Amino acid sequence: MDTPTIAAIATPAGPGGIGIIKISGARAFSIAIPMFRPKKAKLPSNPLLSDQISTHHLYYGFIVNPETGHSIDEALVVFMKAPNSYTAEDVVEIQVHSGQAILMTILNLVLRSGAELAGPGEFTRRAFMHGRIDLTQAEAIIDLILSRTSRSIEAAASLLSGDFKTRIEELRFNLCDVLSRIEASIDFPDEVEEIEKISVSERLSTEILYPILNLIKRYEDCRAIRDGFKISIIGRPNVGKSSLMNWLIKKERSIVTDIPGTTRDVVEDVAMFRGIPVCLADTAGIHITHDAVEILGIEKTFESIRSSDLILLVINSAVSDFEPEISLLDKTGSIPVILVLNKIDLVANSDNINLPERCSGISSIAISVKNEINMDALVELIAEQVFQKSLVDDREGFIPNVRHARALEKSAGFLRKAISGIDNALPLELIAMDMRDAIGCIDEISGRNISDDILDHIFNSFCIGK
Repeated sequence: MDTPTIAAIATPAGPGGIGIIKISGARAFSIAIPMFRPKKAKLPSNPLLSDQISTHHLYYGFIVNPETGHSIDEALVVFMKAPNSYTAEDVVEIQVHSGQAILMTILNLVLRSGAELAGPGEFTRRAFMHGRIDLTQAEAIIDLILSRTSRSIEAAASLLSGDFKTRIEELRFNLCDVLSRIEASIDFPDEVEEIEKISVSERLSTEILYPILNLIKRYEDCRAIRDGFKISIIGRPNVGKSSLMNWLIKKERSIVTDIPGTTRDVVEDVAMFRGIPVCLADTAGIHITHDAVEILGIEKTFESIRSSDLILLVINSAVSDFEPEISLLDKTGSIPVILVLNKIDLVANSDNINLPERCSGISSIAISVKNEINMDALVELIAEQVFQKSLVDDREGFIPNVRHARALEKSAGFLRKAISGIDNALPLELIAMDMRDAIGCIDEISGRNISDDILDHIFNSFCIGK
């Protein structure tokens, strides 16, 4: 079955300098040519002849309704012949004024002429399916679009340029090379010299497993740059969590009242600390309750804690019972914590707050959100944590995403089994199975071996027109 020609508006709605309609597929040229009149045509009704088209040449003229001959808008049109286009198909881009009515009128003409409306990410999916880019580069495109800092732009651009793709291909080549030697030894035991198991084990470790573990570590170290740094603000009810959240993001995002339990869900917003995007989460206060809604909110608080890079545990400086705070500290595990001693305006001596032994060694700062005491010092303390997390080796620009990291972890698991099998003299057939599974995990990253469900999930995160 022929692949349908697709079309979509490729620029966002709203005022702008230009609007772009993109057409891709075998019929792209035959659809666009009848509705384009070059400025230099001898007669107003003469279309551009297909044999006159120069690929990647910008033509100036008018978009007209081919049924009525009425002009719709002046336009710049570029024809890109396959395979030298974004999708590796014939592509036409029509640039007109950005009015939504103009764009929709032209898009409807294109669709009536035989194109189908493109789905989310369908142009990029076709680029992937035609082998122009691999899946890591396709994902880099959406990363680039969604980047919020210069460092995340650099990381996405490095992925798009193929740096990560090259690294994955090297790993796959080395895995396949070792596997081929093992399989040759299995299939032709009398003709192939028996493999040196010690050297194979060392090669699997040094050339494949260690580089994979380094890539996983890079994801863990650089995740804050790629995905943002998450901070959860936690504590018992009415200690000033929502007020602190609003102060940090500089807007009234969380509802603030004197009624305990006002926040019953996790409220999130984004702020920037030293150029790193930080997602701040204001959580429900932790306390004993029989209210079903509050119980759900408290469960979400615990979920937020587990997914955080830093915890701000807000404490009322005037209290003497710290049992709820100790219980919360036990939930944080190895996640860094800053103790935020709020409402110091209500205590006589803020330098003499007696914290329990459980809090020793944990960074703390006494503040008053209401009176804005020590707030800048708190920001500096938070910024130090964020900045430390974002200190990475910039010699490698790319940053694997969570999908890549999980696939690498699975591959590393199979490699460990293969190495253990070699060291314990297991049959080569079992070792070969583990290595084939390791290669399969690597192929999930590049897209050589991936399910349609995962592809749908990846490309559905794109906008229509990309």
